[in-house]
Amino acid sequence: MRLQSYRFRLVIYMFLLIGFLSATVIYSYGYASRIIHQAADGHLDRLVQLLDAHLNQERNELQRYATLVSQDLRLKEYMYVITEVGGDSKPLDTLYEREFGWLPIDQRLILSMDGKVVAGTDNSQLAREVQTFIESHRRGIFYHQDEHGLEVVSVSPIRYRETTLGFVAVSRNLNDEWFESSRRASGGDFFLVQNGQVVKSTLPDTQNFQIYEDNNSLIADSVLFRISKIDLPGNRSLEQDIWFGFSEDQSINELERQHNVMLALVSSGVAGILLIGLLFIRNFNGPLNRIKDLTSKVAEGELPSMNKHRVSNEFDELSNHFADMLHALREQKVEIDIAQKKLQQIAITDSMTGLYNRRYLDEIFPKLVAQTEREGLAIHVIIFDLDHFKQINDQYGHMAGDQCLVTFSNYLKDKCRVSDYLFRLGGEEFLILSINKNIMEAASFADKLRAGIETIRVAFEDTLISMTVSGGISPAIKDGSIEKTLEQVLSRADRALYKAKSIGRNRVCIMNPADNNENLIEPASRYCQS
Repeated sequence: MRLQSYRFRLVIYMFLLIGFLSATVIYSYGYASRIIHQAADGHLDRLVQLLDAHLNQERNELQRYATLVSQDLRLKEYMYVITEVGGDSKPLDTLYEREFGWLPIDQRLILSMDGKVVAGTDNSQLAREVQTFIESHRRGIFYHQDEHGLEVVSVSPIRYRETTLGFVAVSRNLNDEWFESSRRASGGDFFLVQNGQVVKSTLPDTQNFQIYEDNNSLIADSVLFRISKIDLPGNRSLEQDIWFGFSEDQSINELERQHNVMLALVSSGVAGILLIGLLFIRNFNGPLNRIKDLTSKVAEGELPSMNKHRVSNEFDELSNHFADMLHALREQKVEIDIAQKKLQQIAITDSMTGLYNRRYLDEIFPKLVAQTEREGLAIHVIIFDLDHFKQINDQYGHMAGDQCLVTFSNYLKDKCRVSDYLFRLGGEEFLILSINKNIMEAASFADKLRAGIETIRVAFEDTLISMTVSGGISPAIKDGSIEKTLEQVLSRADRALYKAKSIGRNRVCIMNPADNNENLIEPASRYCQS
């Protein structure tokens, strides 16, 4: 075979093309591997963010319980008699059990200003931890560890006649039931780690396995787990940390599938090239150049369209194979894009109601602030809470409660405007970001929603369940950073909501943004158009 012959050139071209195809496939496999690992990392980050939001919600709920107890007037009066007059503490215990025994907490303490336990759980270690905490904090959350494991503690001061009489501390254990329910909700596994060793987890037989903090991984029974530490805020000195993660079996299986697909593509491509090269010596430059151009575009990240031809020779057949491959790659890309959109949608919506969640609230709020500043409008935060929702659950069951939540969500979707953003913050609490001209328009809109829900009856089995809602409204007045603005407007609207509940429910109150004084909370009906 002469070096100048087309046959020799074809052999050279075949080897070059085989090498190019192999390099392309190897690069594609490596790129797919990186994408899969990045997707796994992103999935873990999103789950950790959701867990952080869930833990923060639990902490806020516990803080609300502590505040509820500390602000009870009769408890304050009993505390005053005990600390200032020297009365017996037993009536205080009786009062707590009667008024607050329903709270879902594990331990409670009522301490005087000198750190003495006036009432509550007999736990000296917890009392010392609370005393240490209140030396630098008047209220807040911290984590505590004893022989029962980890627990989250909320502290709130008891003030009476402008004097701080003591502190209320309530706690909730992060026990096995908590870990198991969190595992079911998140789809991952939890690991309790001390000195780098797993001491307990939601997986069987993983005790004493080693955590590799440098690359956030854990190997248990030859299975690699991708893990991330859960942040537990507050002043604490804990020997144990909570980690969350999931197995990389799915990623490994996907890589194996990609390897097999790539190997099949390489094999078929090489066979096709050799067959075409042996059968056709002449008139190959045109088709081969077209194929080389296509592979170059694929290597550059493009997926061009290629029409199929009537098969008259092997070059036409090879061209059609490339067309099928490009079509398959485009279809896979479409499937990946759809899957990514679904994951993004799942990450920002509540699974039961289809409304947005708190994560999307943090994301959309800055954009709406910028929009309203340009248009000269105002954002108003409306928080609704179903009245006596616990009684509905207790009387009719949680399925009926879920039906009420879905019905209320559908009612909001039907009655709210296209420009309104609807969120479920958790439990029976809902939020609307409403763009209005003024507070009067927002108040009228919220009160109409409140009045409308009174007419709705939820059909559950053979029963019609009625609902009412209470609401709180606050305008978003920009004060510093976006995060600070959002935190303040949610706090004001939440206080207005609890004002509405405290004065009789089934009403909407407005928090005047001029001050944080609760005396400036007014009924929405004052602003509503008749």
